[in-house]
Amino acid sequence: MSGLTRSPRKAITKEERSDRVRSRIEGLKDELRNNGFTDCLTLNGPPIVKDEPDFDPKTQGWIGKVREPLGAYLQRVSVLDNYAQRPPFDHANDPIYRRLIRDFIQGAIMPESKIAALNPTKEGQRANDLSEPEIKYSIVDGLQRFYCYGLAILLVLHGNKLVDDGIITKDAWDYFEQPIAEASGNNGGQKEFTRLLLQRPMRYEIFWNIDLAGLLHYMVTFNTGQRKMALRVQLEIMSRPLLEELEKAAKVPIWYENEKIPGKARTKQAFPASNLVLGTQAFITHNAQVTGGEQAESLLEREAYLDSFGDIQDVVTTLERIARLHEGIIKVYESDSAGSDRYILSSSDTFFLGLMASCGYIRANINMKSLEGALDKLENELARSDDDPLKLGEYRAAVKTISTSRGKAMRRLVYDTFTRFFNGSTMRLEWQDTARQITG
Repeated sequence: MSGLTRSPRKAITKEERSDRVRSRIEGLKDELRNNGFTDCLTLNGPPIVKDEPDFDPKTQGWIGKVREPLGAYLQRVSVLDNYAQRPPFDHANDPIYRRLIRDFIQGAIMPESKIAALNPTKEGQRANDLSEPEIKYSIVDGLQRFYCYGLAILLVLHGNKLVDDGIITKDAWDYFEQPIAEASGNNGGQKEFTRLLLQRPMRYEIFWNIDLAGLLHYMVTFNTGQRKMALRVQLEIMSRPLLEELEKAAKVPIWYENEKIPGKARTKQAFPASNLVLGTQAFITHNAQVTGGEQAESLLEREAYLDSFGDIQDVVTTLERIARLHEGIIKVYESDSAGSDRYILSSSDTFFLGLMASCGYIRANINMKSLEGALDKLENELARSDDDPLKLGEYRAAVKTISTSRGKAMRRLVYDTFTRFFNGSTMRLEWQDTARQITG
């Protein structure tokens, strides 16, 4: 029909592009198989260590050198469930990483990566021998290069179709077009050159007979000259078994810092993993003043890095109730468009840690049954036909009266207010009265 014009295509956001790139990299092995490259993706047994491995007295583990084709490397490691020290980003537009992709396509030798072999079926996840079944390979150093290798293969195999697919920008394709055309032309075309890339030898160091704490040690060590590993990521790695238990048994929605991608905001319903680690410690010690730095240092210095956090069942039961309470607050405070009250448990570590410490106090000084009753009282308050059943408006007003040592005083405000309510000293959450007692 004449006179009609096609609507312009909606621009792809950075978040959408990051999601699409990650999805294609995750599915790269299947995509290559579907395109006839199965013969290049064969694993001939465990990694073969060259020369004599070195023993590391720090982790009681071993370090060896491996050299194998890129196709085998892609089979072993993955971006899925990887303990990533840094989130991925738009490599095809980054000036440094786009050069690395180009150089790799043109035949440059890449720096060796560092890979940890873990056995998730064993306590401590130590893989005593590389020939063990169920081994998972985690990228300690080289995650960004892994993305670059995957993008290089996709660029050679699909060319400018990646622009239509929303994987790269037109500007990125303009940068890669000529070197890809030259390399493909000199090596029998796109498919044959893709095959040659998959046969390109990769070199990496492999670490085995280490636990999760050993993995963290290496990540911190290898990133000292780059960008310091975030404290939240350290806590996530060291406390992964605890977090998996909370996710599985308590059904707590969790946001992991080391899985975020650029442009993708945290879901406010989910609790940050590092906050749950600190909340667990606050509960066990009934101390609202726990900090990430102290907890990370404590975990690193323990002989048994992943020793028990205490009675895990009490932690699970309490956080299961807290998660249920969280859902109730979201519904009751639905009209709070800013989310400062609606998501107060997942967005405010001050409020969450104060509440967890108060729960821990009732459990330690009375018993778990009394804590269950206290949380029942809190849920009953939330069920009242009131616009602000938890008196969070008063909480905000009380916080404004605190002018010195605000962080500690605010945690104490939450801790003391809930404790007074739980043990029957007050009939409601008396935020302002508690603040007056703190500030004098």
